[in-house]
Amino acid sequence: MIPPAIIRRLCNPKLEASAFTPTKFDTSDDKAWFGNALLSFLAKDCPPSAFSNRFYCRLSNCFGHIAHYNKHQFYQDFFLDDSSKIEFLRQTLQWPFFGDPNFTYSDVERAVSARIKHSGLLEIYEARFKTQAEIEERAQFARLKAKFHPTPDNKPQSNPATDAAPPPLKQGELFDLAP
Repeated sequence: MIPPAIIRRLCNPKLEASAFTPTKFDTSDDKAWFGNALLSFLAKDCPPSAFSNRFYCRLSNCFGHIAHYNKHQFYQDFFLDDSSKIEFLRQTLQWPFFGDPNFTYSDVERAVSARIKHSGLLEIYEARFKTQAEIEERAQFARLKAKFHPTPDNKPQSNPATDAAPPPLKQGELFDLAP
Protein backbone atom coordinates (compact mmCIF):
# COMPACT_ATOMS: atom_id res chain seq x y z
CA MET A 1 0.00 0.00 0.00
CA ILE A 2 1.28 3.41 -0.95
CA PRO A 3 1.16 5.97 1.92
CA PRO A 4 -1.41 8.76 1.43
CA ALA A 5 1.27 11.46 1.56
CA ILE A 6 3.08 9.85 -1.40
CA ILE A 7 -0.20 9.59 -3.32
CA ARG A 8 -0.86 13.30 -2.76
CA ARG A 9 2.65 14.23 -3.95
CA LEU A 10 2.20 12.13 -7.08
CA CYS A 11 -1.30 13.23 -8.07
CA ASN A 12 -1.75 16.77 -6.76
CA PRO A 13 -2.00 19.14 -8.42
CA LYS A 14 -3.10 17.53 -11.66
CA LEU A 15 -0.86 18.13 -14.64
CA GLU A 16 -2.38 20.89 -16.76
CA ALA A 17 -2.59 20.75 -20.54
CA SER A 18 -1.26 24.31 -20.75
CA ALA A 19 2.10 23.06 -19.47
CA PHE A 20 2.62 20.86 -22.55
CA THR A 21 3.34 21.49 -26.20
CA PRO A 22 0.98 19.83 -28.68
CA THR A 23 2.48 17.58 -31.35
CA LYS A 24 1.33 16.97 -34.90
CA PHE A 25 -0.67 13.92 -33.75
CA ASP A 26 -1.51 14.66 -30.09
CA THR A 27 -2.97 17.65 -28.31
CA SER A 28 -1.67 19.10 -25.09
CA ASP A 29 -4.80 17.59 -23.48
CA ASP A 30 -3.64 14.14 -24.65
CA LYS A 31 -0.26 14.76 -23.09
CA ALA A 32 -1.80 15.90 -19.79
CA TRP A 33 -4.13 12.88 -19.79
CA PHE A 34 -1.17 10.51 -20.18
CA GLY A 35 0.91 12.18 -17.46
CA ASN A 36 -1.99 12.11 -15.02
CA ALA A 37 -2.87 8.51 -15.96
CA LEU A 38 0.70 7.37 -15.31
CA LEU A 39 0.92 9.17 -11.97
CA SER A 40 -2.47 7.78 -10.92
CA PHE A 41 -1.46 4.27 -12.00
CA LEU A 42 1.68 4.47 -9.87
CA ALA A 43 -0.22 5.98 -6.92
CA LYS A 44 -2.66 3.05 -6.99
CA ASP A 45 0.27 0.57 -6.84
CA CYS A 46 -0.03 -0.41 -10.52
CA PRO A 47 -3.32 -2.34 -10.69
CA PRO A 48 -3.90 -4.39 -13.86
CA SER A 49 -7.36 -2.84 -14.21
CA ALA A 50 -5.78 0.60 -14.79
CA PHE A 51 -3.44 -0.70 -17.50
CA SER A 52 -5.70 0.07 -20.45
CA ASN A 53 -4.77 -0.29 -24.10
CA ARG A 54 -4.64 3.48 -24.59
CA PHE A 55 -2.40 3.89 -21.55
CA TYR A 56 -0.12 1.00 -22.59
CA CYS A 57 0.27 2.29 -26.17
CA ARG A 58 1.49 5.66 -24.96
CA LEU A 59 3.65 4.32 -22.12
CA SER A 60 5.35 1.82 -24.41
CA ASN A 61 6.54 4.79 -26.51
CA CYS A 62 7.86 6.86 -23.61
CA PHE A 63 10.91 6.59 -21.35
CA GLY A 64 12.65 4.35 -23.90
CA HIS A 65 10.24 1.42 -23.52
CA ILE A 66 10.08 0.42 -27.18
CA ALA A 67 11.43 -3.12 -27.00
CA HIS A 68 8.43 -4.89 -25.48
CA TYR A 69 6.25 -7.18 -27.55
CA ASN A 70 2.79 -6.59 -26.15
CA LYS A 71 0.73 -5.18 -23.32
CA HIS A 72 0.82 -8.36 -21.21
CA GLN A 73 4.59 -8.80 -21.52
CA PHE A 74 5.13 -5.14 -20.66
CA TYR A 75 2.96 -5.43 -17.55
CA GLN A 76 4.69 -8.66 -16.48
CA ASP A 77 8.14 -7.13 -16.90
CA PHE A 78 7.45 -3.99 -14.89
CA PHE A 79 4.45 -4.23 -12.57
CA LEU A 80 3.99 -7.70 -11.07
CA ASP A 81 6.14 -7.28 -7.97
CA ASP A 82 8.11 -4.68 -6.06
CA SER A 83 11.40 -5.65 -7.68
CA SER A 84 10.08 -5.00 -11.18
CA LYS A 85 8.36 -1.77 -10.07
CA ILE A 86 11.69 -0.58 -8.69
CA GLU A 87 13.30 -1.31 -12.06
CA PHE A 88 10.56 0.62 -13.88
CA LEU A 89 10.94 3.62 -11.59
CA ARG A 90 14.73 3.62 -11.90
CA GLN A 91 14.53 3.50 -15.69
CA THR A 92 11.94 6.27 -15.67
CA LEU A 93 14.03 8.49 -13.41
CA GLN A 94 17.21 7.91 -15.42
CA TRP A 95 15.65 8.63 -18.82
CA PRO A 96 17.36 11.67 -20.43
CA PHE A 97 14.22 13.17 -22.12
CA PHE A 98 15.26 13.04 -25.76
CA GLY A 99 13.49 15.01 -28.43
CA ASP A 100 11.66 18.22 -29.05
CA PRO A 101 8.30 18.54 -27.24
CA ASN A 102 6.80 19.58 -30.59
CA PHE A 103 7.37 16.03 -31.79
CA THR A 104 7.70 13.86 -28.66
CA TYR A 105 6.35 13.51 -25.13
CA SER A 106 9.65 14.66 -23.63
CA ASP A 107 7.93 17.50 -21.78
CA VAL A 108 5.51 15.03 -20.15
CA GLU A 109 8.36 12.62 -19.37
CA ARG A 110 10.23 15.43 -17.64
CA ALA A 111 7.17 16.47 -15.58
CA VAL A 112 6.29 12.90 -14.57
CA SER A 113 9.88 12.11 -13.65
CA ALA A 114 10.08 15.21 -11.46
CA ARG A 115 6.87 14.22 -9.65
CA ILE A 116 8.08 10.67 -9.06
CA LYS A 117 11.42 11.90 -7.77
CA HIS A 118 9.81 14.51 -5.50
CA SER A 119 7.26 12.02 -4.13
CA GLY A 120 9.78 9.52 -2.75
CA LEU A 121 7.93 6.61 -4.38
CA LEU A 122 11.12 4.77 -5.35
CA GLU A 123 12.34 4.87 -1.75
CA ILE A 124 9.01 3.45 -0.55
CA TYR A 125 9.28 0.50 -2.94
CA GLU A 126 12.92 -0.09 -2.04
CA ALA A 127 12.12 -0.12 1.69
CA ARG A 128 9.14 -2.42 1.13
CA PHE A 129 11.25 -4.78 -1.00
CA LYS A 130 14.05 -4.82 1.58
CA THR A 131 11.61 -5.55 4.42
CA GLN A 132 9.95 -8.40 2.51
CA ALA A 133 13.33 -9.90 1.58
CA GLU A 134 14.42 -9.80 5.23
CA ILE A 135 11.21 -11.52 6.37
CA GLU A 136 11.70 -14.27 3.79
CA GLU A 137 15.40 -14.69 4.67
CA ARG A 138 14.66 -14.92 8.39
CA ALA A 139 12.01 -17.59 7.75
CA GLN A 140 14.44 -19.54 5.59
CA PHE A 141 17.14 -19.19 8.26
CA ALA A 142 14.76 -20.56 10.90
CA ARG A 143 13.89 -23.56 8.68
CA LEU A 144 17.55 -24.33 7.99
CA LYS A 145 18.53 -23.88 11.62
CA ALA A 146 15.81 -26.30 12.70
CA LYS A 147 16.93 -28.78 10.07
CA PHE A 148 20.68 -28.71 10.67
CA HIS A 149 20.90 -27.73 14.35
CA PRO A 150 17.83 -29.26 15.98
CA THR A 151 17.09 -28.60 19.63
CA PRO A 152 14.17 -29.90 21.64
CA ASP A 153 12.39 -26.60 20.86
CA ASN A 154 12.90 -26.56 17.11
CA LYS A 155 13.19 -30.25 16.29
CA PRO A 156 12.22 -30.80 12.63
CA GLN A 157 9.10 -32.76 11.85
CA SER A 158 9.84 -36.47 11.52
CA ASN A 159 8.75 -38.36 8.45
CA PRO A 160 7.53 -41.87 9.46
CA ALA A 161 8.23 -43.28 6.00
CA THR A 162 11.92 -42.38 6.13
CA ASP A 163 12.35 -42.94 9.90
CA ALA A 164 11.28 -46.61 9.64
CA ALA A 165 13.58 -47.43 6.71
CA PRO A 166 16.77 -49.35 7.54
CA PRO A 167 20.05 -47.50 7.24
CA PRO A 168 21.78 -47.73 3.85
CA LEU A 169 24.21 -50.60 3.32
CA LYS A 170 27.95 -50.02 3.26
CA GLN A 171 30.09 -51.50 0.53
CA GLY A 172 31.54 -54.30 2.69
CA GLU A 173 28.09 -55.37 3.88
CA LEU A 174 26.91 -56.19 0.38
CA PHE A 175 28.99 -59.39 0.27
CA ASP A 176 28.25 -60.36 3.88
CA LEU A 177 24.55 -60.75 3.08
CA ALA A 178 25.09 -63.46 0.45
CA PRO A 179 23.62 -66.96 1.41
